[in-house]
Amino acid sequence: MMRAPERDSFTRHKLKKMKTDEIKILFSDLDGTLLTDDKSINKEDLQAIEDMISKGHKFVIATGRPLFSAVHIAKKYDWHREGFFISCYNGGMVYDCYRQELVVEYPLKLSEVKYVFDRAYEMGFHIHTYDDEYVVTEHRTREFEAYLKGINERGIVVKDIREHFKKDPIKFIVVNLESPKRLEHFQKALFPYTKGRMKHTFSNPILLEYSHPLASKGASIRLLAEHFKSPMENTIACGDEENDKSMIEAAGVGVLMANGNMKLKNVADYITEKDNNSGGIAEVIKKFVL
Repeated sequence: MMRAPERDSFTRHKLKKMKTDEIKILFSDLDGTLLTDDKSINKEDLQAIEDMISKGHKFVIATGRPLFSAVHIAKKYDWHREGFFISCYNGGMVYDCYRQELVVEYPLKLSEVKYVFDRAYEMGFHIHTYDDEYVVTEHRTREFEAYLKGINERGIVVKDIREHFKKDPIKFIVVNLESPKRLEHFQKALFPYTKGRMKHTFSNPILLEYSHPLASKGASIRLLAEHFKSPMENTIACGDEENDKSMIEAAGVGVLMANGNMKLKNVADYITEKDNNSGGIAEVIKKFVL
């Protein structure tokens, strides 16, 4: 696995001051997009990101992961600097890495999350949510262990999430390692309850994710474009899975990774020649940002 770069490993310049209509904002998913299969970042991609930041453009990690997981990656690559942002929980929270403060968040109601937890248990599914530091579940399962390993984070098991949480959670995930069709059945069975209360999407076939109705990766693009008074045509979004669809559609240039879900090829403006392991993000930055 590639080691995190030292502070001066890449060419750095004083940030260029740009007019708002010149600023380009690149949104990149993590898993399967910015991260390689071994969960590192390609050196070519890292240098291209530094090049765009040095010219005054903005880079946004746009992920379904929780904030603490995205922050760990930002810290690893020294991205707690001006120009870096995080849109996490599929747009349920937007975070300014430089100021280390939230731009917006959309919490769910804890009582409604607990209702879906109980229905998931009845149907034999694993389900978890997140607090400020941990992945949180009420039952330790092999799905739970596999998820923690996949994102390299810590989890805890609690007796009742209603007793554990001091504030409403942002997102939760239903997991099934064996039968995506069963997850689709669960999604349809819960729809009469979740309609109007929650938005649901698949980040991959075994992960069914629920968040606030106002939260989406696409909504975070519109939010940050407005924040920087930058036109939507100056936004670029890169992703590989179903939960990236809203931002690929919303962005001025919507990009599907070469290794991505080809069900999204009809909504993408561009499909990369290189995949997540071989500099796909650098390809996009050179073509559409620099």
